[in-house]
Amino acid sequence: MRRQTTIGQELLWLLIFLGVFAAAAALLLTYASSHRFNDRIAIALAAIAAGVLTIALRARFLGSNARRP
Repeated sequence: MRRQTTIGQELLWLLIFLGVFAAAAALLLTYASSHRFNDRIAIALAAIAAGVLTIALRARFLGSNARRP
């Protein structure tokens, strides 16, 4: 059976996602503005990258904690 996460842990994961998203968006918007890309595409790509990275981090963290008794 999987352990339940607390509200504090969920808020921490939200903050991690927002931090990763902000960093990725800043990098991609800098790249997009210098190469005449559409800003909306850069933000969408940053959101996808941040989501995938957060899912991977969360799976790795929660997976390793789930194996511990």
